[in-house]
Amino acid sequence: MAFDLKELQNKLAENKVYDAWQYVQSLMETLTYMNASYALLEKVYDHRKKVLKATSQELLDAAHKHKGEPVAVSADYLARTHLNIVGLEIDDSLYLRKTALEFFHYARLSVDVLSQIINAALFGDDSYPVKEMNLPQKVSGKLRQTASFNTIQILLASGIANGEIKYLYAFDNYIKHVKTILITVKNSFIIGTNNEFQIANFIYRGTPYQSVDAMSKITIVKSEVNKLIEDVLTELVCQVSNCVNNNSRYQSIRFKQILQETDKGSILKYMAYFIEVENDLSELPTQIKVMPLIIKPNDKIYSFVLNIDNIFITLKGKGEEGIIGVATIQCDTDSNEMYKTYSISACTMSTYYEYLINFEKNHQYITFNYEAMEGEVIILNEDKDSGGEAE
Repeated sequence: MAFDLKELQNKLAENKVYDAWQYVQSLMETLTYMNASYALLEKVYDHRKKVLKATSQELLDAAHKHKGEPVAVSADYLARTHLNIVGLEIDDSLYLRKTALEFFHYARLSVDVLSQIINAALFGDDSYPVKEMNLPQKVSGKLRQTASFNTIQILLASGIANGEIKYLYAFDNYIKHVKTILITVKNSFIIGTNNEFQIANFIYRGTPYQSVDAMSKITIVKSEVNKLIEDVLTELVCQVSNCVNNNSRYQSIRFKQILQETDKGSILKYMAYFIEVENDLSELPTQIKVMPLIIKPNDKIYSFVLNIDNIFITLKGKGEEGIIGVATIQCDTDSNEMYKTYSISACTMSTYYEYLINFEKNHQYITFNYEAMEGEVIILNEDKDSGGEAE
């Protein structure tokens, strides 16, 4: 890929749509599987043809040497093309069919994930749900509503309409839903030079697809998928800053952590999280989405998914003394959202004191990343209190 993945990662973090990065990582993985499947197909099929050609020549030489005598072709000759993978002998024709199916599956997943990246990166809180059906078409349609997304919309729409991409979807859907194996592997032996690694003709949703040479079709599908992804992600880097709706997202979270030193080590007494405002709660929407994240000076990105029930709203620079409200998490057991949703309400110091009193009982385990937030750690011991600022 020619585009800069690190630049894309930074853009997603800077523009508070870092949840799209998980889909970029997924795409890179499915592309690796797709390209590995292609490389294996090339190597294994080339191995098959070379072995068969050498075996044919060996038998012809034997027949010429022993004129008039029959030359027996045993099962051992036919098994010479088989593969030995960590001691397991596998029929190479079976391996070719299996790997071809995997190629199409991972290629299709890659195109699907591309749409999810655009969805999360450019629509933010207005994005379609993860489980939305027909996502590529819906994302393409939604892109038309924003003028600055015109180029990426054209790239995605033309990709979906591309004949090779349409073939990819039809083949993968046919295999999943009709469940008929379309791939055959046949090679001439001794007589002739006919080599057949073919995808049979099929009809899916009324559209006929002709039989084709498998390696030729797979090669061009691979090329079109890689080109589509590179073109779209290159444009996406330029458009992330135009995200439709990221105004309710917060990544700058402060913390205060109190530890008690004991003979058995340090014990967490309580930990509180804070969002700062300049004057009052009107600076925040009624609901916010929170994921602590910091981009370090070396461009290293640190983040984590918050699992705390309450984040306290405080006046800037006042810490615990300036608490004016609380953000309460809205539970969604069917969600893998990285930005957790919180509802904002006013509160008094008594709410905060109640949180502290019940912390050990209510929060026996929390996920935490010091690198993703700024704050302070205070260590209590019998002789004196000591504290330190964490950056």
